[in-house]
Amino acid sequence: MKFTQFTACAMLGLASVSAYSQQNTVRAGLIDLTIHSEAPNLTTNGPAFLTPQPAGLTVENATTLLLGYTRKLNEHLDIDVVLGLPPRHDVKGTGTLAPFGVIAKVKQAAPTVFLNYNFGAPENKFRPFVGVGFNYTHFFDGQSTSSGNLASGGPTKIELSDSFGLAAQVGASYKLTDQWSLVGSVATAKVKSDMTATTGSIERKTTIDFRPVVYTLGLAYSF
Repeated sequence: MKFTQFTACAMLGLASVSAYSQQNTVRAGLIDLTIHSEAPNLTTNGPAFLTPQPAGLTVENATTLLLGYTRKLNEHLDIDVVLGLPPRHDVKGTGTLAPFGVIAKVKQAAPTVFLNYNFGAPENKFRPFVGVGFNYTHFFDGQSTSSGNLASGGPTKIELSDSFGLAAQVGASYKLTDQWSLVGSVATAKVKSDMTATTGSIERKTTIDFRPVVYTLGLAYSF
């Protein structure tokens, strides 16, 4: 009787360990950021002739390294943190600024946290998921190019405000082994930033709505 009770307890213990094993997953891969930016024409505190209208800008796409961490909450829910090495975006002029090409460059760091719902059973090889979450984007190292300085009339300082917004993603994981898997996703987030370009005493401003679509593909390890 004692042996039977001991065996039952041991089996329950092993089942518990199995149920709560591999709660953590790390992954690395690639991020492709497709930007569909919109921004009103630049406004200025100086004479209008210094900024002939329409004078606008558009933000180019970028690719960078993906880093991610996922913490399982239960069989269907997990917390997913998506990071990446800060990519650098080219900023091109439009309208009267179009002939100047790339007028500025800026880097961004955009950690995003999702609450994911995973469909199917944990033992399934293929599991699609959907997630909602929150994005924080920090812009830094903004630089005006030589053509941007020419368009602005002199050396120009570029600043962009940080952004906070909701995010959503859909994706799927495919088990290669018990611990290794491939994970892909498509995500978007609300990212808006106030940009100020300062040339001497002249300030030119606009608000950029980045409207990103973010594609990720990574190799994941669970433990």
